[in-house]
Amino acid sequence: MIAWLLLPAAFAVLRMATRKYIFSALTSLACAALALAGGAPVLAAALAVSAVGDYFMAHKGERETVYALGIGGFFIGHALLIAYALPRVQPRAWHWAVLAALAVLYGVYFLRRVLPRMPKSLRLPGGLYTAISVAGFGCALMTGSAWYAIGVGLLLFSDTMIAEKDFLGRRGVAALILPTYYLCHVLVTLSALL
Repeated sequence: MIAWLLLPAAFAVLRMATRKYIFSALTSLACAALALAGGAPVLAAALAVSAVGDYFMAHKGERETVYALGIGGFFIGHALLIAYALPRVQPRAWHWAVLAALAVLYGVYFLRRVLPRMPKSLRLPGGLYTAISVAGFGCALMTGSAWYAIGVGLLLFSDTMIAEKDFLGRRGVAALILPTYYLCHVLVTLSALL
């Protein structure tokens, strides 16, 4: 079944080559179908909900309300990733240390760097999303699955690049967003199939 991961990988390449949104949705939904077939319905739901969040983000334009809907969709996706990880967590002291360090770093990063440049309507959703993203990575790390932790870590990185591009005007990082986002989907799906 692992060979089927070539399908979402191909959709991801097509999305980046053609810039057609449909391939983005197909990447996430193909991974969701594979996770479901691999016996991971909560992970499948997280991936499917991510497709909804991605739709809003891809079609937001300058509309803050649509941007907030995208954040909301991804927030639910992160909550489902946490729900998927929780039965598998086996925390160790170093996991808590990494999580605490990330919470402090991302807290300072968000409050000092991102928040002052965000539209007021996105500040609360953005803050809550940052918190759940860090918590999700902490849970992923505690599962002991390297593929899952790397995948969720790539999602955290992709989200950071979105903040840098959208709120801090660093257009040069845009090229890093989609490849890391899609690789996240493939790797978390792989973790469920192994």
